[in-house]
Amino acid sequence: SGESGAGKTESTKLLLQHIMNLCKGNSQLEQQILQVNPLLEAFGNAQTVMNDNSSRFGKYIQLRFQKNTVRGAKLSEYLLEKSRVVQQDTGERNFHIFYYMFAGLSSEEKEMYGLLDPSLYRYISGRFGTQDVAQRWKQKYQEVCNALDMVGFQEQEQVDMQAILAGVLSLGNVTFEPEEMNGSVKVSEASRGWLKAAAVDVLSRLVCCVPCSPWSPSVSCCFLCADARDSIAKVAYGRVFGWIVCKINELLAENVDPEVELSEIGILDIFGFENFAVNRFEQLCINLANEQLQHFFNHHIFQMEQAAYKEEELPWETITFNNNEPILNLLLAKPLGLLSLLDEQSAFPQATDKTFVDKLNSSFKGNSHFQPGRGHVLGFSIIHYAGKVQYAAGGFLEKNRDTLPANVRGLFINSITPLLSLLFTGKSLCCDRASHHSLMMLMEKMYSANPHFVRCIKPNSQKEPDVVDSQVVLLQLRYNGLLETIRIRRDGFSWRPSFEEFAER
Repeated sequence: SGESGAGKTESTKLLLQHIMNLCKGNSQLEQQILQVNPLLEAFGNAQTVMNDNSSRFGKYIQLRFQKNTVRGAKLSEYLLEKSRVVQQDTGERNFHIFYYMFAGLSSEEKEMYGLLDPSLYRYISGRFGTQDVAQRWKQKYQEVCNALDMVGFQEQEQVDMQAILAGVLSLGNVTFEPEEMNGSVKVSEASRGWLKAAAVDVLSRLVCCVPCSPWSPSVSCCFLCADARDSIAKVAYGRVFGWIVCKINELLAENVDPEVELSEIGILDIFGFENFAVNRFEQLCINLANEQLQHFFNHHIFQMEQAAYKEEELPWETITFNNNEPILNLLLAKPLGLLSLLDEQSAFPQATDKTFVDKLNSSFKGNSHFQPGRGHVLGFSIIHYAGKVQYAAGGFLEKNRDTLPANVRGLFINSITPLLSLLFTGKSLCCDRASHHSLMMLMEKMYSANPHFVRCIKPNSQKEPDVVDSQVVLLQLRYNGLLETIRIRRDGFSWRPSFEEFAER
């Protein structure tokens, strides 16, 4: 765990390499586990203001062992930040794969996929990179292609996948104009070419059947509105990512007698605590996950540790720690926690982000960890364990609903592009998004395990090498509870061998 940019993903890769070396790392499976990283990073990572290679999803890697050999592995992904596909803030980029494609595809391949100059595309903000950067992206694209081959993606599947990604980019350039007759809107004449380019045989037909309201399929209009356009782009990308994870899990699944008992090591690499200039629904989910991890850490390091000392009747003066349970109650309590209220409001078609914020303001009045938005800003602040974060509430209900109308889903299922059809059939349900509810299941799994903690500390806020800002470091040591942890380890017993180990020594 640690802030965004503190080095969690790099530490995870090093930890995996270390474990594989301890296993002697000779088997094909062990090499495959190491080689899926370029694929996950290309599709799941992006540049943010805090980190040039920021994981925009959480991953839990389960390694299954028989004796000292890895016999299988499973990857679970959490909360992919799909909104990045359609919108990035200043100084940020879309997912890496879009830039790798522009840099790595040949002119003939770009023509086949209908890709033009990258500066034309709204979903990548019309920005590309310098010649040096493009060269690096070209190498990364080759790594992705090698990884796709290694994981076992067929050539046609790779072509279909890139066609979908190119279609998503073209879809982003479709704009709308008012109809003269009935006051609704239609695809603008200027962007009909983009709609044609986006049509992975199905997207152009959506012009006539997307409901005005993504969560109310009965209200139907004969136009494709901007919200529905972006919703389709996000869902298509999310399904592609989930499908890649499913394919990786098929490759890494253990091939042993079900009667054989396997041991397991799980490694959780979750997104770091975030506080941007503008914080949205995604940042709330990310910071909630960090609150849960902090509580898990507190439980093991402070509560269980000190309880063990008392049980052994050691002379011990209780060390107090910053307990973040009240913040978790604010967010997770039922029926009046923030997420319960969000789910309740999301169920009402008439509810708006403003009615949601009004509900929060009345429910949490006087709560020391909640502050209403000031002035005309539609938002609120949470005082997290790592500091105060101000959230912009616009889009909260829509993102929480995260639904695709049945008639749109039907069009995808009937697509003549085999991959597009596969991604939207019942068989691909394992590829569906993991919501904040799946994080609860993850925490249950972790509480039943024997945990070890790797705390990553960010040395500076400028993404600079060889620079340690002592104030930035000290702040992290304080809010993570590491100073109290050091006291417990120093005053207590940091190494506790069994009697057998001690006698043998």
